[in-house]
Formats: sequence, structure tokens, C-alpha cells
Amino acid sequence: MPNSTDWLHSGPGLAPRVAWAFNTDAELSSLCQARETGDLFAVDLSGGMYRLNCQGRVQTLSRGLRNARLLKWSDTGEVGVAVCGTHEFCVLDGRMKVAWSSESPTEVLTAAIDPYGHNVVMGLDNCDNALLSIDRKKLGQFSTAKPLKFIEFCVDKKRICGAAEYGHLCIHRFDGSEVWSEKIWSTVGDLSITEGARAIYMAGFAHGVQCFDHRGNTRTSFVVEGTPSKVAASYFGERLVVSTVERHIYWLDADGALLWAAETPDDVASLVCDPLGEWLVVGFASGRILRLDWESGRSK
Repeated sequence: MPNSTDWLHSGPGLAPRVAWAFNTDAELSSLCQARETGDLFAVDLSGGMYRLNCQGRVQTLSRGLRNARLLKWSDTGEVGVAVCGTHEFCVLDGRMKVAWSSESPTEVLTAAIDPYGHNVVMGLDNCDNALLSIDRKKLGQFSTAKPLKFIEFCVDKKRICGAAEYGHLCIHRFDGSEVWSEKIWSTVGDLSITEGARAIYMAGFAHGVQCFDHRGNTRTSFVVEGTPSKVAASYFGERLVVSTVERHIYWLDADGALLWAAETPDDVASLVCDPLGEWLVVGFASGRILRLDWESGRSK
């Protein structure tokens, strides 16, 4: 991937500046953020796992997490979870070492950890979903009409929000009981929720970016040029970043108004939106990670 930043000016709106750039040793598998500390966590196809601070400097580097395809971290930055291969689920400590792992007889589709690092959840291919404490105690289990491909804990509420790849969106309590579920009529590429799940955003491919409220009612939908595949929202939903299959990226406000757009030089593997909506991080499939922000008031 070229180092040129000319692509930032390839579309309308005020282009951001590149605050910092980082390259993983191999293609990027997954990228996430600990919102309280601001640290970013990345894992690549070679098994390298990286903890980057707000300036993009490596704080911790770990090797050997082979076949990791999903990485999630608590907001406190103390505990994380990873899905490796098709059946392995790992809990990671603050040094990015495996605290414990489990082999599931059923394929693990997704996983999440709560913001405080107390509980974890796994979504399985057989439609079962298991909630565990960080010390492996089973807290609950629930089944859904379709297997959940995306799953998130709701901040400040003992709720779990999940979406199937197609046809199902839901929220469940920690004991497994259903709060609500809704049929959805699009294929889902990504899921992002705001504080208390007041807004639930889905990258709906051909249906654009769809937004639901905390009761499962459709709030709105944002139509962008192309096929949305990745989405990330700020904590209170003031800002939204969307990328498409056609290699376009969009920076939107809470009403869906376009603030900036560009054509990216590579496929976007992961997006992270600053909790306050002041900057974003783009993780490209090549392993290049960029923090883009507007704090200078103009782009470099």
C-alpha cells in the first residue's frame, strides 16, 4: 500500500490530517479500541498482536496468537478476547497473554467483552450464545432464531445486542431472556452501537446504513454511494464512519449529513470511531493503520 495521503483529498468535504501511521507485520485480521485508555489493539495474520497508545506507539507486542480472526477489548484496557480459527476462544490479560482458552465443538462466529472486563459472550454457529464471567463461570445461555454473526455489550445496561448475518436483530438480558427481537431485511456487514444501545447502526450492504433505537424500532437509514460493509459510531452517536466494498469512506454527522468522503487506496478491514467523534482510525487489509483527525482545523 503506498504511503501517499493524496487519497484523503479525493472527495468532498474537509479532509482530515494523518495524526500517525503504523504497519503490522502481516495482513490485518482485527482492530479494536479500549475507550477509557484510548489504546488500540490489533492482530495480524502472522499471529502478531499490538497495543498502540494514542500516539500510535507500540506499548506491548505479543507473538503466537495464530489464526486470530477477531479481537475485542474491554474499555478499561485490562482484559480482551480473541477468536482463533473456527473453534477456539481465548481470554487475554493486560499483557496480551492468553489467560485461558476453550475449544468449542461448534464453530465460534463472534465474541465480545463487556466494557468493564467482567463478562464475555460467545455466539455459536448452532444459534446458541453463551455468557461467561471472566473467570470462566457460566452466567447464562440463550438461543436465537439465527446464529449471531455480530454481538456487543450495551454500556451501563446488563444487555447484549446481536445481529445475524441476515434476518435477525435482538437484545437479550444477561440471564438469557429476550428483551426484543426484530426481523431485518438486509445482509449485515458490521454492527456498531452507541451508549445504552440508544442507536444501533448496521452496515446493510445494498440497503445502506440502517439505524434502530433501543426498542428495535427503525429510526432512519443513511444512503451512501456504494455498498456499506463497515461502520463505527462515536459513543453518543455524534459521528459515524462508513466504508464500502467499492473502497469509499464516509464521515457523517448524527443526521447523516456528509462531512467528508474519499476513495481509499486499499480495502478497509476495520474502523474505529473516537468516543467523542473527533477522529477515526482506519485499518486497511494490508496491515496499514492510520489515525485521521480534524483537530488542526485543516488537513496537512
